[in-house]
Amino acid sequence: MAKRIRFVSSLSNLGYIVGCIILYLIALLIITSSCVSIFRDVFSSDFSVYSILDEVGLIVFAIAVIDVGKYLMMEEVISRNREQKDPQEMRRTLTKLAVIIATALSLEGLVLTIEVAKTNIQNIPYPVAVLLTATLFIVGLGVYQKLNASSESHRQ
Repeated sequence: MAKRIRFVSSLSNLGYIVGCIILYLIALLIITSSCVSIFRDVFSSDFSVYSILDEVGLIVFAIAVIDVGKYLMMEEVISRNREQKDPQEMRRTLTKLAVIIATALSLEGLVLTIEVAKTNIQNIPYPVAVLLTATLFIVGLGVYQKLNASSESHRQ
């Protein structure tokens, strides 16, 4: 029985490792492609701050992907004692990931709002909705942090 559990655990770890490697490679491709696009835009006559901001958004997204891969690798493969995860460390990791996502959402909403305002103002509800979603996401994160801080102080 213990041999089967070890086999399934090893197989699961292998899946996590392969998945994390794929995530890292995808993130590196996104970062490389974004940097190439930025340099190409800067040295061409098509230079636009908006296109560079789009690439920055992609780089922020790639960093979030790397963070997810790192979290999976650290928590599911490297962590020896999975049953005794430190809740404070888990909250810190979740918060960091959530901030990266909120930053990417906010950046995308900002770029879209500026582009739509200059081209077709009738399409403004979509970028405003993205910005509102990012704002609600940040407020939700703040509520989560506040509730966790309250529950921590009650446990002590």
